[in-house]
Amino acid sequence: MTLPRRTRPIACLRELTAALLLAGGSAGWARAAAPLTLAPELLRPGDRAIVRTVFRGDSIEEFPAEIVGVLSGGRVDGQVILARATSERLKQLGIAQGMSGSPVYVDGKLVGALASGWFFQRDALFGVTPIRDMLRVMDLPAAPLTGPTAGPAGVELSVPPGGVRFGAFRWEDAETEGDVRAEEAPVTGAGSGPRALPVPLACGGLNPAALETARRWLGPLGFDVVPGGSVAGDGPDAASLQPGSAVAVDLLRGDLSLSAIGTLTWRDGDRVLIFGHPFFQSGDVRLPLSTARIATIVASDYTSFKLGLSGREVGVVTQDRHAGLAGTIGPRARMLPLSVSIVRERGESQRFRFEMVEDRSLAPQLAGLAALNSLLESGGIGANQTLRWTMRLHRPGAPTLVLAETTSGDTPTGDFANGVSGPLAFLFNNPYARLVLDSVEVAVRVQSGREQWTLRGARLLDAAVRPGGRARLECRLERWHGAQETRVLEIAVPEEMPDGRYGLWVGGGPEFSRFESTRLPGRYRPTSLEDAWQRFGRLRPSDALYATLFASAPEVTAEGRDYPELPGSAAAVLSSGLAAGEGVRRAETALLGTARLPLAGVTRGELQLVLTVDSKAP
Repeated sequence: MTLPRRTRPIACLRELTAALLLAGGSAGWARAAAPLTLAPELLRPGDRAIVRTVFRGDSIEEFPAEIVGVLSGGRVDGQVILARATSERLKQLGIAQGMSGSPVYVDGKLVGALASGWFFQRDALFGVTPIRDMLRVMDLPAAPLTGPTAGPAGVELSVPPGGVRFGAFRWEDAETEGDVRAEEAPVTGAGSGPRALPVPLACGGLNPAALETARRWLGPLGFDVVPGGSVAGDGPDAASLQPGSAVAVDLLRGDLSLSAIGTLTWRDGDRVLIFGHPFFQSGDVRLPLSTARIATIVASDYTSFKLGLSGREVGVVTQDRHAGLAGTIGPRARMLPLSVSIVRERGESQRFRFEMVEDRSLAPQLAGLAALNSLLESGGIGANQTLRWTMRLHRPGAPTLVLAETTSGDTPTGDFANGVSGPLAFLFNNPYARLVLDSVEVAVRVQSGREQWTLRGARLLDAAVRPGGRARLECRLERWHGAQETRVLEIAVPEEMPDGRYGLWVGGGPEFSRFESTRLPGRYRPTSLEDAWQRFGRLRPSDALYATLFASAPEVTAEGRDYPELPGSAAAVLSSGLAAGEGVRRAETALLGTARLPLAGVTRGELQLVLTVDSKAP
């Protein structure tokens, strides 16, 4: 800890020095509306401070504190002012989540924003982000207020570039240490120093059964999921916002609302500073800014938190930086429409509507939670039921991507939520182009009974098959808690196939994808957003039995196209300039034909057989 030398500067010298430090050579900080401030270098241990925040409703209150010292974190982390609340009220409540951004004053001058603390702390010690660092954020030029936000760059979430994957799909060839599945939330590490206060995420309309999923997905992103809602009559308006006011950043609105609760640090006309720490340090963003009311503060030995209610939308957050968030009163952020339709066996149907921030880290989890919550609110589902769902992604200038899947098992709701969030996370985190969507539609049909099949055996009905003929495969299938049944699956043998012995694989859709990805990895390493969009459209759902005829033969995948067992085409690609690029991938297996047998439920299991091709066969 670096403690400033105890000096005896007179008040006017303090004020003059603070102004010079804040000027820093930038004319933008010299505007008349700039607050009277005090730099960390002029603070002394024992200086008395006042903190402004909301404890209940929308009335701003003050509590006393004293300066402890200044921590220096280097050029990147900057300085952190340490202070301790001295009132009995704060000693009982502790520093609460939702106080992030509460302005701190010494001698009537703005020092910074309450922003960090420790878990399980025994006294009300907190960290303050210096106001001069926050004012720099306010003065950054904002990007146009149209379009989505790209979301976190990945570094601050400990996700390696290209490390996000969905099923067998990856953006990179090599196995990367720390790869993160698209349906899993990245986890950040903990340190021993003061940490940014978690942001209380007020959830209105969240079904209790979805609470654990919400915490597992959003907790590692810095949010603490707590009860919440919206203010009746829209709550306070923009004119009421002043330093110390409660504010909310709305992440999801509609039949489920998720709003991050914090405090406004400074307002200069229509420009505002909030929170005192980043969401994700994403840079230019466009997030909805609303007023808020506080129901109460819940005291906790771990970390206390504000129970807040989102109010009236009043502006947009435009900057997400290390020292805090900055925004503008007046404009509105674009939200991504999402609808979820639930149809049950007796014909009852319900439709839920939402709009969410189009952020590459948050949108997938928000969509998955909205879909899961809709299903639970419509009546829920037990382990012995089957879900059939489709998701339609509408994207400007591209054909609608339709993903279909069937889920049945011990955790159908969890599989469904992951099935919605997983593809979105993979597409949003592509390294090639920003994903912009017009809307997302999810439709779910709930069926009683556990429709699930397991492949128990298979045999070829013919000893050999002529080229151009059809191989008949008798498959023995067992229903869940039911009897075994026999089905026949036919697969065409290409006319140009030479005599010989060939592999014949049979199994369920997910198993087919795993089998294919290990032998033909190029098909599961998209080379562009467009390539992934097209390949996702060919994903095999789980409600069918598949068979494929394969052989040891070259296949080349180049620029999103597959060239299986085509000597002329493969040779042309290999001899072209494409062969040296990242868009070309080679394999030693070719799929020579595929057949599909639809079934009434999820199919699991896989087998391999040997097919003899003989031009002299009957």
